[in-house]
Amino acid sequence: KDMDRFAAEQAEMRKDMDRFAADQSMMRKDIDRLSSSQAKTVAAVAVLQDDVAVMKDDVASLKGDHLEMRLQGKVHAMLGQRKSLRGIRVVCAAFPAGMTPEFADAIDDAADEGKITEDQRGRILSTDLVATARRQYSQQPIYVSFEVAHSLDEDDVRRVAETGEALSRVFPKAEVMSFIYGQSISERDRTQAEAQGVEVVLERSAR
Repeated sequence: KDMDRFAAEQAEMRKDMDRFAADQSMMRKDIDRLSSSQAKTVAAVAVLQDDVAVMKDDVASLKGDHLEMRLQGKVHAMLGQRKSLRGIRVVCAAFPAGMTPEFADAIDDAADEGKITEDQRGRILSTDLVATARRQYSQQPIYVSFEVAHSLDEDDVRRVAETGEALSRVFPKAEVMSFIYGQSISERDRTQAEAQGVEVVLERSAR
């Protein structure tokens, strides 16, 4: 009888161990599923973050394009009122991308003749807006360049100053003006702009 009981107890222990092993196997499967789910969640979050970053870039780009469109719509009145300029004509605009054939030819010819470097040529062609104008009672041409950004900074100042320098090499007999146009600028960057002869124009009449 004792042997029978011992055998029965051993059989029961084996069943318990089998159940324990089965439970462990199930737990491992649950852990594997959880790990897989976590990995998928992390991957999904990463994709979502990338999508959000792209959307932010798209929104910023759209805002920038919107500013450039508004500038094109008011550049004639702005230069007329601020500088009393006449005959204002946009010859190069980043949005929509394009330039007049004669302006493009003048820039290409200047680069071919060594008046400007290829970097300077690229700088002019990537400027947000370039316009020609003249003063009242004068036929001397004026070239006006604009860099556009919602928050203007020293990079915008540097770029438009470089554009002005390059334009003065292409059109040595012309007067050159440089503007930055946006919605905000720090006092430090405004001071830097003024020191380089770059005029600041803010959409909101803030100074």
